[in-house]
Amino acid sequence: MFGSLRMFIGKYFFNKELSKAGHDHKLINLEKAKFVGILYTLDDLPVYEVVSEFVTQLQRQHIEVKALGFVNNRNLISRFLPKLSYDFFSKKDINWFYRPIHTKVKDFINKEFDILIDLSLKDSFILQYISGLSRSFCRVGKFSEENTHYYDLLFDVNPSLTLPDYIQQITHYLTIINRHATIKR
Repeated sequence: MFGSLRMFIGKYFFNKELSKAGHDHKLINLEKAKFVGILYTLDDLPVYEVVSEFVTQLQRQHIEVKALGFVNNRNLISRFLPKLSYDFFSKKDINWFYRPIHTKVKDFINKEFDILIDLSLKDSFILQYISGLSRSFCRVGKFSEENTHYYDLLFDVNPSLTLPDYIQQITHYLTIINRHATIKR
């Protein structure tokens, strides 16, 4: 009960911030994107390897990538050292109302990504917070009624979908949408 009260208050403050934040929404083709942000929950080494493979795939396409991982388990954070394209944050970087307060997270929110991709397969208020306030032009995530407020393009995820399959689905649709559009900044 105490946790749900904290969440209720956290969502109240988040919605207040969200109503003040405005940004341009644009569906941007992956082939035209120059800067992509990736947001994910890092539960174990296989997730890290899948995300790393996706980051490498995008970098081969000459796309600058910044990945931000939320590490739910404090013991895991020491296993993953920050690299140039990767940053991590954990529960200790969240305030009492579940609001991310670390400088890395604030910097990520303020970057103007052409596309922000949330790879989490489960709803997470912390990642919704980051996505919702992001200055990205196109925000992509998992479909849920609540997520319609935070993302511009949503994907329906069934419980048996794996992370590699989800990435493949996102890549496919981001490649075919808005193919002839130009990006104006």
